[in-house]
Amino acid sequence: MAKRTGYGCLAAEANVGVVHVCHASDQDIEGFAGKPVLYRWQLVKMPADASHPHAPLIRLEVAILDRPSNPYRFESFLNVGQEDQARVLAELTHQDRLYLAFYGDDLTHRFTHVVDHDEQQWQYLDELVAEAVENWDRIPPEQRDLNRGKADFLSRSDNWG
Repeated sequence: MAKRTGYGCLAAEANVGVVHVCHASDQDIEGFAGKPVLYRWQLVKMPADASHPHAPLIRLEVAILDRPSNPYRFESFLNVGQEDQARVLAELTHQDRLYLAFYGDDLTHRFTHVVDHDEQQWQYLDELVAEAVENWDRIPPEQRDLNRGKADFLSRSDNWG
């Protein structure tokens, strides 16, 4: 069964805090309202045996249970080595809600789903950020490359949990 994924998802600062802006087709978005949402944070780093690590990334994986046997998925990546993204991560470690704003085919806002982001998740994200910073500091500056790190991760087999 083919995995169902959105066109993209990115974290952006807004007046309510950090909002994950998710782009999908209008038809898919119609099925999201009122459906449960699961999410998880993950530290993505190159395997220990990699000769040229590029960047540790913080990944947010979101699954909308519109079809429980094949949920719709989004993912977002943040890099502790970029000032604006580090600021977003710092804000997320204290944010009690995750905001998922869905934009359709013509990039018009369709609706926003709000998910509780409890204190345990804040603490876990804070730990991941600290570990990512340690990893970032160990990578020589000339090797640091968020896009290459993300591409390497995405090229691995099945990255959905």
